[in-house]
Order: sequence, then C-alpha cells, then structure tokens
Amino acid sequence: MNNNDIISLRLLWSAFIKLKCLSMKVRIKSEPFLLYETLGMVGRYYTKTSYVKSAELLISKYGALLTQSQISELNSNAMLAEQFTNVVCADLDLESPDVKFFFKPFETGRPNEINCVARVLLLSLMGLTHSDFDEQIAETKRRWHEIKEEGIEIIEFTNAGISLTSAQGREVPTLFEQLYALQYPHEAKMDAFRVLDNFDYYIDKLADLLRPYSERLREGMSRLAPIYAAAAEYWDYSFKKMSRDQFLELVHIDPETEKFYETNVAVSLFFFNEIGYGYDVVPDSDDEVTTIFVGAAVYPEYTKGYSEQRADRLAEIMKSFSDPVKLDILARLSVNPDYCLNISQQMNLNAGNASRHLTSLYDCGLLLKERHSGRTYYSTDIEAVKRVFADLETYLVKLNR
Repeated sequence: MNNNDIISLRLLWSAFIKLKCLSMKVRIKSEPFLLYETLGMVGRYYTKTSYVKSAELLISKYGALLTQSQISELNSNAMLAEQFTNVVCADLDLESPDVKFFFKPFETGRPNEINCVARVLLLSLMGLTHSDFDEQIAETKRRWHEIKEEGIEIIEFTNAGISLTSAQGREVPTLFEQLYALQYPHEAKMDAFRVLDNFDYYIDKLADLLRPYSERLREGMSRLAPIYAAAAEYWDYSFKKMSRDQFLELVHIDPETEKFYETNVAVSLFFFNEIGYGYDVVPDSDDEVTTIFVGAAVYPEYTKGYSEQRADRLAEIMKSFSDPVKLDILARLSVNPDYCLNISQQMNLNAGNASRHLTSLYDCGLLLKERHSGRTYYSTDIEAVKRVFADLETYLVKLNR
C-alpha cells in the first residue's frame, strides 16, 4: 500500500466520521456509474497500472488483516478487472494526441499521487446523480455552469481532480490567476486552465473519446454485476455495525465541524484501490449530500495497518525538524522557491548532500516541487507542516486517554 492508498483510506474514514453526524441518511448504490468507471478503466490502461499487481502488493503487506474470503475476492476482482480492461481497451491508441492530452499523468505535489486532465474535468464535479453515461456528462456540465456563475475558488490539485468550491459571490482572482498561483508543474496548470476555460468543448471531446469504451463496459456488465452487488452489501453491513467511537479511534478530524444530511455510497471496480468523495448542497437548504466512491479493493481492515504505522511515520517526519540543515532548508524555502544547485551554494553544502536533503523532505511530504526553465524548484508546503504538528498533537492526546 503506497502513500496514495493511505491518504485515500484516511479520506474515506474522515468521510465516514462525518457521515455519523445527526440526521444522516445513507444510500448504498449497487449499480455502476458508467462514466466514472470508464474513466478509471481507460486511465489505468493508459498508465499500464496492473490491478493484479496492486492486489498482490496489498495482500503481501496487509493480508494478515484480512479474512481468507476477502483475499480470495480481492484476487478474483483484480483478475477480472484486468482481463476486462485489456479486452475492452485493446484498440485504444496510446499515441493519439487526444489520449495523451487527457490521460498523461502529472504530479499533484503530494508524494506518489498523480492527476490528469481527464480527472480535472470529471472527478472535480462528479456526483452520484446518474448512472447513464450521457446523463452524467450533462449533469457535470450543469454543475460547472452553476458554480461558475457564483464564482470559482480553486483550492488545490488532488488525485480526484481539482478541489474547488463556489465563491458564493465573493470577489476572487480570475481562474487563470488562481491556477497560476498554485505550486504545481507549469504545464499541468496551463492544461487545467485550457480545459476549464473551455469546459463544454473539452468535456464533449473527452466524452466522445470514452463513449465507445463505456458502451463495451455496459455490454459486459452482466459479468461484473455480482461484484457491485457484493460490495454494496458489504458496505451496507459495515455502516450499520461501525460506531462513531470506532471512527474517532482512526482519524484526526473534529466530527462536529460539518454535518451532512444525506450520503450516497457506490463501489468502483476500475478505481480499484482509490477513494473519491465530494459534497453537494441540497436545494433550498443548508444541508449537504456526501458522495463516496469506494474502490473494490478497499476494506476498513486496512486502516489498522495505517494506525500501526502512524507512530513510525510521525517519528520519521519529526527527524526532519530535528536536523538543523533540513530545518534551515525548510525555512529558506518557505520564503522563496529555489533549485538544488543554488541551495547548495547558498548554504555551502555539497550538491549531493543538498539533493539528498531535498529528496528526503519531499518524500516526507514537506516540500512541493515544480519544473520551470529546465530546473526543479522546491518550496515548503506550509499546510503540510501544519498538518504534521496537528497529527502529532492528536496522537499524543490519544496516548494519554
């Protein structure tokens, strides 16, 4: 399980805590959402990401936390997803300019987490409204135009597209200015601006690219339907038996910060070990609907592994703050982004040592990096630093309970 999986699991459990707030209604969806599933299927095929290898990795690291039936199901689902994907996407031209444009991966700024233009277009605005492909495209367009009328506030890139919200009439910088200010690769920001600024054109173009594969997926659903039904039953049972206190043992957020009225949950086979969620305001109400897509390889048991690793992870990150050189680097890069050679010269460091320090800090999630003019510029992720100390405080409080 890589950092992206752990982050995704943490997001799921964070969402679960919020779901347990008062007046909550949970709907478990057993049918697949074709647009969402097709995006996951084609995206993994383009990046040559093996479902079978993902399952093998999860089982090798966390198999002891799973039942034998879960392990068997995980292997079976992985093989079926991979076989199905290879057949359905066999004629996808990986060298096509359109395919490359929509699915070429780029880093989000978090370790081991990637994004692509297709995710920016779809996952940023997708909800559990329509299972039909074309109806979901129309709904996504509607969502975009509604939020655009109110003013768009861009927060960050994530592995689920772009995190954005309505400015609700507040004065905010232009879309271009907001994207340009983010600490991400320049090309990624420009591609994101290009598709968001011409949203209808590019989402129609992406829909035309995905539609034939969605049709093949729909035609083959009789083979896949039992997976969705079993997963829906599993999550329905899990929701009913999990207590609020159990959630609080595993996450680091205040469950009273937000209250949700409704929650829709759907399983995803082709976003195999990922979690996605978002929120929509209920019309004529201040309540919100939570949307959760649960990857077929995700089980609550995996969070035990995350809990057991938390102390080791925190200890490793805190070493960076106890090293004077790394601390100096973090302080310098919190003011101005810089590249390795210049940092080594200014700090009178060997270039190799400077590179190792930067790599270590980046791997700990404390730095952002961006490619510009042939150089990689690093900057301190202030929000990530804040999260580390909040995480440490939560961990220490838990120890003293």
